[in-house]
Amino acid sequence: MKILLINNDSSIQSILEECISTSKHELFSPPHTVNAEPSLDGSYDIIVFEISHRTNEWISLIERQRRQCPRPFFIFIGNNCESEISTAHVLQGNAYLIKPIHPKLLSITLAQASRRFELETEVEEAKKEAERVQKALEESLVRQKDATAEKELTYRELLLAYSRLQDLNQKKNKFLALATHELRTPVTVIKGYHRILLDERLGKLHPQQKKVLRESEESCARLIKIINSLLDLSRIETGKLELNYQENNFADIIKAVISQVKETCKKKRLSFHLKVGKDLPRFKFDRDKINQVLANLLENSIKYTPSGGKIHVSVHPHFWERRNPTNSLEQQNLETGSPRERGGLNHQSNAVMVEISDTGIGISPEHQQEIFEEFTQISSNQTNRSGLGLGLSISKRIIDAHGGKIWVDSQLNSGSKFMFLLPLNPIEALL
Repeated sequence: MKILLINNDSSIQSILEECISTSKHELFSPPHTVNAEPSLDGSYDIIVFEISHRTNEWISLIERQRRQCPRPFFIFIGNNCESEISTAHVLQGNAYLIKPIHPKLLSITLAQASRRFELETEVEEAKKEAERVQKALEESLVRQKDATAEKELTYRELLLAYSRLQDLNQKKNKFLALATHELRTPVTVIKGYHRILLDERLGKLHPQQKKVLRESEESCARLIKIINSLLDLSRIETGKLELNYQENNFADIIKAVISQVKETCKKKRLSFHLKVGKDLPRFKFDRDKINQVLANLLENSIKYTPSGGKIHVSVHPHFWERRNPTNSLEQQNLETGSPRERGGLNHQSNAVMVEISDTGIGISPEHQQEIFEEFTQISSNQTNRSGLGLGLSISKRIIDAHGGKIWVDSQLNSGSKFMFLLPLNPIEALL
């Protein structure tokens, strides 16, 4: 810190030199004080001014210095007369010391000056930091505005794209419905002609001709099934899936579906086991739709179970607690798709549980959710990829529409178990 001493009393310089001897202050004094022209270059931090020394010559210079730069800390030294005090006040002095100067008092005054400069430096740094922060905030706001504008633009583009996709989806559904309707009529006619020929109503057939016609009839049946699946998908996609609730005997329905696939099981040498629980109640559901679900699941098990395998079907009353999860175990069951079960005899059954298990090729855990999506056939099923991959998807939509739940438990090369729940009260299913 630079100190300028303007004085005529050598004792003042001695005291000042003694006060700053242990500090980093530098002391300067104008050369040839008596004859030199007064000069201030603004580079001093503290100016010690003996007010009686050439006061008139320095007053105007100090006043200009004050107007240009308020930084120097002015310490005025005088004899405590009123005129000197008034002059010190006019010159905006920071301190006024009376002669003879006490070294301790001068040291305290210099310490105050140093502290003031430290505070001023901190204030300046704080101002610079505030300006930097302000600039950073302004830049951040600009970036945020740009990002918001970009997000709004992206959002509008996404809305437009979504609208276009919705339009394309509607057109696709309309085309699907029209195309399948147009296809079903001629295929149904072809199948009818197959039956007329096979019944030999138009004349006797050779065994080879019957064999060819039977193979052709089976192909027509598969084609009709694919067309019907596409029609079902079209109804589901357009929200036209209607359920015809009627009270039915579930055991009779599942036995009827099993009788339809028994011949296929015999051809593949698959053993079939059915277990129907006692006191299975009659309840309301859409007979045709549930029949379709059962047929899809059984045909799926037969399709992917090698010759000599086993298929087990179990149907029994079940208590299904469908409250919001209150602990981690319930949350885990919900996430894995398995409804939470509660055992015991004190709970009245409110659903029917159907389990269809097989000893087939199985499904890896990472693919168990994919199989319920449209047109999905997982890579592990490369051995048999006939069909469009709609059976499980349509089955899930039908069970969901009944207010039920369908899921699978399987391991690759260890078989699969498909399970679904149907609520006994269709009104509760809609809540």
